[in-house]
Amino acid sequence: MAILKEYQGKGIGNIILNYTEEFIKKKNTDIIWCNAREIAVDFYKKNNYQTIGKAFPIKDIGLHYVMYKTLKK
Repeated sequence: MAILKEYQGKGIGNIILNYTEEFIKKKNTDIIWCNAREIAVDFYKKNNYQTIGKAFPIKDIGLHYVMYKTLKK
Protein backbone atom coordinates (compact mmCIF):
# COMPACT_ATOMS: atom_id res chain seq x y z
CA MET A 1 0.00 0.00 0.00
CA ALA A 2 1.05 3.58 -0.38
CA ILE A 3 -0.58 6.77 0.80
CA LEU A 4 -0.21 9.96 -1.23
CA LYS A 5 2.06 12.42 0.55
CA GLU A 6 -0.71 14.98 1.11
CA TYR A 7 -2.78 12.33 2.95
CA GLN A 8 0.02 10.90 5.09
CA GLY A 9 -0.20 11.44 8.86
CA LYS A 10 -4.01 11.42 8.85
CA GLY A 11 -4.47 7.81 10.04
CA ILE A 12 -5.44 6.41 6.64
CA GLY A 13 -2.53 3.96 6.59
CA ASN A 14 -3.49 2.66 10.04
CA ILE A 15 -7.10 2.16 8.94
CA ILE A 16 -6.04 0.20 5.85
CA LEU A 17 -3.46 -1.84 7.77
CA ASN A 18 -5.85 -2.71 10.62
CA TYR A 19 -8.59 -3.72 8.17
CA THR A 20 -6.14 -5.88 6.22
CA GLU A 21 -4.82 -7.59 9.35
CA GLU A 22 -8.36 -8.41 10.55
CA PHE A 23 -9.29 -9.72 7.09
CA ILE A 24 -6.21 -11.93 7.00
CA LYS A 25 -6.84 -13.28 10.51
CA LYS A 26 -10.29 -14.45 9.36
CA LYS A 27 -8.52 -16.46 6.66
CA ASN A 28 -6.61 -18.36 9.39
CA THR A 29 -3.30 -16.82 8.43
CA ASP A 30 -0.69 -16.29 11.14
CA ILE A 31 1.83 -14.01 9.45
CA ILE A 32 1.56 -10.92 7.26
CA TRP A 33 4.53 -9.49 5.35
CA CYS A 34 5.29 -6.61 3.03
CA ASN A 35 8.03 -4.82 1.16
CA ALA A 36 8.21 -1.50 3.00
CA ARG A 37 9.75 1.63 1.56
CA GLU A 38 12.62 2.89 3.68
CA ILE A 39 10.56 5.94 4.61
CA ALA A 40 7.70 3.70 5.87
CA VAL A 41 9.76 1.41 8.13
CA ASP A 42 8.96 3.44 11.27
CA PHE A 43 5.23 3.31 10.46
CA TYR A 44 5.33 -0.47 10.28
CA LYS A 45 7.52 -0.76 13.40
CA LYS A 46 4.90 1.29 15.32
CA ASN A 47 2.43 -1.38 14.20
CA ASN A 48 4.64 -4.20 15.56
CA TYR A 49 6.27 -5.26 12.28
CA GLN A 50 9.88 -6.43 12.20
CA THR A 51 12.42 -6.23 9.41
CA ILE A 52 14.04 -9.26 7.82
CA GLY A 53 17.43 -8.93 6.16
CA LYS A 54 19.00 -5.96 4.48
CA ALA A 55 17.51 -3.17 2.40
CA PHE A 56 17.10 -3.80 -1.32
CA PRO A 57 16.35 -1.41 -4.19
CA ILE A 58 13.19 -1.37 -6.25
CA LYS A 59 13.80 0.44 -9.52
CA ASP A 60 12.36 3.97 -9.72
CA ILE A 61 10.97 3.72 -6.15
CA GLY A 62 13.93 3.34 -3.78
CA LEU A 63 15.15 1.18 -0.93
CA HIS A 64 12.79 -1.33 0.66
CA TYR A 65 12.85 -3.79 3.54
CA VAL A 66 10.94 -7.02 3.91
CA MET A 67 8.85 -6.69 7.07
CA TYR A 68 6.53 -9.09 8.85
CA LYS A 69 4.18 -9.42 11.79
CA THR A 70 2.86 -12.48 13.57
CA LEU A 71 -0.90 -12.02 13.97
CA LYS A 72 -2.59 -12.84 17.26
CA LYS A 73 -5.85 -14.74 17.06
